Amino acid sequence: MQNIEWLEEDEIISLIDDLREKYSDDPINIISYNSIGYVCGLEAVAEFYEYDILKLAAVICRSVIQGHPLQDGNKRFGMYLATYFLELNNIAVTVNDNDYVSIALRIAKSEADLEAVYQWFCDNTALISPPVVQIGETSFSQVIID
Repeated sequence: MQNIEWLEEDEIISLIDDLREKYSDDPINIISYNSIGYVCGLEAVAEFYEYDILKLAAVICRSVIQGHPLQDGNKRFGMYLATYFLELNNIAVTVNDNDYVSIALRIAKSEADLEAVYQWFCDNTALISPPVVQIGETSFSQVIID
């Protein structure tokens, strides 16, 4: 089993605050903690997902998008949170904005089940190596694509 960096509730709330600031005209407010709580407790059920980081990212993404924890911005937040989780674990999403939006819409319309979302992450991610290089005040990641 690999060492997985898990999401903490305070990180998730901070990410919601980031979205709220970036999209200040949208009502990005928490209306339900159910899917947020599930994501926070994912470590407890990770064995069910074989500790596979891409499966866990798919669960995070799908849980948030379909769980509607926010008044608005659930697709953005689901993709943002899954991407953040992957980056914590040295994996980058390698698609353009259109493909990113497309999978979020498919999830929201229930056109992509968990296996489809997992496969999307398998097809559209790459390891970041070395994890992060700090030069002065700037951080750089190197994406390796097989």
